[in-house]
Amino acid sequence: MPSNFHKEVQSVISTRKETLTQTTVASAIATDLLWTLVTRATLTQWETNFTTSFNLPFEQAAFATGSTLSLAYPELQQLNTNSFLLGVINPIHYSETMDGRSIVLTVPQGASSSKTLLSSTYNVLAKSEDNVLLGKNIAFLFGDAFYTPYTGYTDGTSNSRSTVTSWSASSYLDRPAAVSYQNLHASDINTDQRSWAGVSKAVQVPQAYPTTTNQGYNYDIPVGFVALDKGFVVITHPAIVTAVTWTSGLLVRDTITNNTGNATTMIGFSANSGIPFYDIDVDYRTTVVTTALPGEFYFSTNPTWDFQANLSEYQLGSNNFTDTYVTEVGLYNAYNELIAIAKLDRPKLKGYTGVMTFSLQIDV
Repeated sequence: MPSNFHKEVQSVISTRKETLTQTTVASAIATDLLWTLVTRATLTQWETNFTTSFNLPFEQAAFATGSTLSLAYPELQQLNTNSFLLGVINPIHYSETMDGRSIVLTVPQGASSSKTLLSSTYNVLAKSEDNVLLGKNIAFLFGDAFYTPYTGYTDGTSNSRSTVTSWSASSYLDRPAAVSYQNLHASDINTDQRSWAGVSKAVQVPQAYPTTTNQGYNYDIPVGFVALDKGFVVITHPAIVTAVTWTSGLLVRDTITNNTGNATTMIGFSANSGIPFYDIDVDYRTTVVTTALPGEFYFSTNPTWDFQANLSEYQLGSNNFTDTYVTEVGLYNAYNELIAIAKLDRPKLKGYTGVMTFSLQIDV
């Protein structure tokens, strides 16, 4: 008497689909982008915990200029500041993550002005990058007002960037990738044409840094970064951090009021604050194909099916069984655990001689 009601599926195909949607988080709704001032030395305030949450150094000496990491990635040393701005994007505006190539950030400065920053990734322009200090799904922020892109050679002088003069481009897909010191060959060092005197540094390092043989501006310096899948914006450059006029903002608590008390936590701005970007929504689909051939799945445990009568037919060598109907299909893992059920809209006749094929789609 057959008792096995399980069968290995015929095929499993998994696909991944990305949908990009242009999104704008504007200052018209102040609560959609809230700003907080974080000072790492202020240990009595809960905001300080964000320093270690982003794996930023909790003090200057924790990421010394002479450390192995800083010498290999001197551009990251410019994130080693005592204070930073934390922007929190309302999660209703993004799905899985943001496209790290597409961000245009407006930061409120003074009573009625702003700074514009653009996102990019190091070495290759990509939707995100995994960074040795900050972790996965990161894009960095740059601004022409602080430093224009690297203009020297890369890839062993085989690639000139002398025509790259701005972080902005007609399309976000044409933005320049940032250049990391780690990505330069020995022959690329000191080929940059930018003036060191015009560099607006967040952390003061000499022109010869990271080694005494380097006499030039040999990497692109970020003013901050975005945690793309978490909706956090971090701005570390003091020229931006100290220029925020907090009393121009709105205090967002249970109610929204003017920030007359100069608070610096969860403050929204009704002007000069916003962040348009492309939202990335990722759909995963698994298609499972399974078949029921003649001589399979013709017995039932349903109490309405006469088990004894059909057992007698089976013992006589007959296949004159009572018809069986399929009402649902279960999918099991390797540990015989039920992980999904597909229910049919109506019972389907199977019987002993029937052939059935099911294509099941699981969308996540």
